[in-house]
Amino acid sequence: MNELRHRSTTEEDRLDEISEKDHSFTAVQTLLLKVIEKKYNNVHFRHRAFLYLSLFLLLLIYFSYTLVQALQCHNAGLTTAFEETLDQQPVFISDSNKRGFAVVERSGERDLYLKKFRVDKLRSDSLPLNRHLADYRPEVCKVKLYKKTRLTISVVIVLDIAPPSVVLRAIFSAIRRTRPENLADIVLYAQKGSVDMSEYIYAHSLSQTVRIVTSPTKKTLSAARNEAVTYAKGDILVFIPEASEILPGWAEPLLEAFSDNPALLAGLSMDEINGETFAQVEHVPWHLISIPRWDFVTAAPIEIPEHEQKRRGLLPYPDASPVRTPVLQFLPWAAGKEHFLKLGGLDEGMLGTASEVPGDILELSIRWWSCGGEVVYLPCSKVAFVTLSGGPPLSGHLLAENQLYNSGRTATRWGSQYTQFYHEAVPKSRYQSASHSSRLEHVISSLSCQTLNWFIVNIAVDWNFGGKLIRQGAIKSTQGNACVDAMGHDGRYSPGRPEFYSCHGGYSQRWVYLTSNKQIRTETGKCLSSDPYWHDVITLDYCGEGHQWRWEPVTGGSNIGYLIYKDLCLEYRPENHLLFYVPCKQTASQQFTFEIIPP
Repeated sequence: MNELRHRSTTEEDRLDEISEKDHSFTAVQTLLLKVIEKKYNNVHFRHRAFLYLSLFLLLLIYFSYTLVQALQCHNAGLTTAFEETLDQQPVFISDSNKRGFAVVERSGERDLYLKKFRVDKLRSDSLPLNRHLADYRPEVCKVKLYKKTRLTISVVIVLDIAPPSVVLRAIFSAIRRTRPENLADIVLYAQKGSVDMSEYIYAHSLSQTVRIVTSPTKKTLSAARNEAVTYAKGDILVFIPEASEILPGWAEPLLEAFSDNPALLAGLSMDEINGETFAQVEHVPWHLISIPRWDFVTAAPIEIPEHEQKRRGLLPYPDASPVRTPVLQFLPWAAGKEHFLKLGGLDEGMLGTASEVPGDILELSIRWWSCGGEVVYLPCSKVAFVTLSGGPPLSGHLLAENQLYNSGRTATRWGSQYTQFYHEAVPKSRYQSASHSSRLEHVISSLSCQTLNWFIVNIAVDWNFGGKLIRQGAIKSTQGNACVDAMGHDGRYSPGRPEFYSCHGGYSQRWVYLTSNKQIRTETGKCLSSDPYWHDVITLDYCGEGHQWRWEPVTGGSNIGYLIYKDLCLEYRPENHLLFYVPCKQTASQQFTFEIIPP
């Protein structure tokens, strides 16, 4: 130590001598020389320098991580402290009431879980509860500044067969992506046969946000949702499936829409999550709306009509504004609580399960419009639903029976003036007596709600209606199994050419011919008309003046006849699938029938 001290003193004397002789050395150069020649060889100094450098790197990593988390929380509308309270991995409760994490997969266990839960439970258990999901919304939805509001949201989830980790991820996605001041509560409706979530809610300290409502019996989805609503505290009710995840930026467009009109029924845009891999996939196009079909259960998707585009074009951010739609058919939807209770809620008499009730949202949409509300589609508010494997929970026969029963309830309530249309669309309905809900009929009467005719004339303007029905069904050639098919152009805004295709009885082959306008129409308001470019070819475009057809039977009372347009006859050519209209020659290739073909 004395030797090291002596050497250091000697070096300092030498530096002083050099500085006196050569005044070109600056103070900085002198300091550097001292550090290099004196300090660098000091072992204790090197240890301290390494320690300080390590601490500096750790602090840099910590502040970088905090900055990234703060940016993510800002996008989700949360504070950093709120984000840090979320658990990264789900806690599981074993049969012996012991807490733990997901176990290692055993042989054949994955297939058993897929059959029981219809999703890959093991894959779901391995994912964090607050995982990142992509934002596939249009760019205008991301840059728009939304109004702040004090309205609150209640998320309603009816439990059925989903495993706990899937339900927890739905809960955490709602908590993480909604501002605390705008989230009133999350209502879980548990019934017979569903997973008991009470221990999981307690394990993750969610009791202040999540409310569990239990029922000793198994109820339909409509009845369960109506009962769950009575426990909700929020101004806006949001109904999502148990197997779903709320996506970033969903709350602000929803809150702004309801602040402008509290009496709103809103469908949310959707993405898809694969039930086996849990990978996110962009799903339903945001530029589609829905109009009802005459079976009163299903709806036809069409592009946004021109009259609605013009209305939205007058608004700021038209591509991000709500789209008016006659009916809803999507699983995730929202409703103003006050107006929902005022209209009596969903029709509890409709048949279905805890995951599907055919036609309940369609009937609610008609009632919502007719009783003074507004039905819209929100392109900027998205929820991702998990696709279930193994097909629908109902058998095909039972699902068809539920659809038939539910369509009868809606048709009895709303479609008494259009019985012929309904019976043609659902032939089995002629032999079934439909029930009705006296509770909802009393609500409709007390509120002086409008009729279905008002709904068609003012709201569903692209829906087929009119005078006596002359013909309905598939336009089939007498020369083979060939029917006129819309080929997907019935739901598009631009014109398109229909073709002859193998008869299958689907919606793309269902046509209506009315006495009121003599037009051959699709269920989405498109008409067969002349092509603007090919003078002898038929196209499919929005109905207008001059699109009249004439039906001439081959003989009196015959079901076989000629379809005449502008004194020219429709003709089937096996070598070409297009629809040609040529001079009438009364040949077999120009003879057609209207047939109801079961799909």
